[in-house]
Amino acid sequence: MQITTSTSDTLSSPIQLDWANIDSVLLDMDGTLLDLNYDNHVWNVVVPRAYAEHQGISLESAQTALFEHMRGIKGSIEFYSFDYWNTFTGLDLVDLHRAKADLVAYRPGALEFLRWLRHQGKFTAIATNAHPGSIMVKEEQIPISQEVDAVVSSATVQAPKEAQTYWHALKKRHPFDPNRTLFVDDNEPVLKAAEEFGIQ
Repeated sequence: MQITTSTSDTLSSPIQLDWANIDSVLLDMDGTLLDLNYDNHVWNVVVPRAYAEHQGISLESAQTALFEHMRGIKGSIEFYSFDYWNTFTGLDLVDLHRAKADLVAYRPGALEFLRWLRHQGKFTAIATNAHPGSIMVKEEQIPISQEVDAVVSSATVQAPKEAQTYWHALKKRHPFDPNRTLFVDDNEPVLKAAEEFGIQ
């Protein structure tokens, strides 16, 4: 089984992994297992449009306000929290996400990879910053939790994956040997945090 590294959606540079020395596989969900088209559309189009209507402002003004605020809190637990955005916008984030849930889809090869890992007897967990509300909507479309041993949201442990607190909490809930663990993510600060924690 090969993992490929890439700076874009074009696959390149196959890396052979020594699966005999990997017991646990931790996987990001959005952008790694699931196609980002869904999240991008909801956050870039659906939420700003609803916010503009709710505030009685133009779509451009709504996008500017939301995106500036997002940049200001990026990487924090609030950035990923539906509860926070419900309060900030006055909107129901679950309803807005559910309205476009038909766009939820696996990335090519992701489901096959999860099933291959299970066949190999590896412990697999989704390590995600996605809020439980987001996970719930996606689960209604694609029962992804059935394909892994655990799903741990940053909201559950009250720390984003960018923080060491998340990794300590994950290891406490689902003990794993960082030296024998593979972690896959599309977020560079998160990858650096996992490396700092000791995941090989």
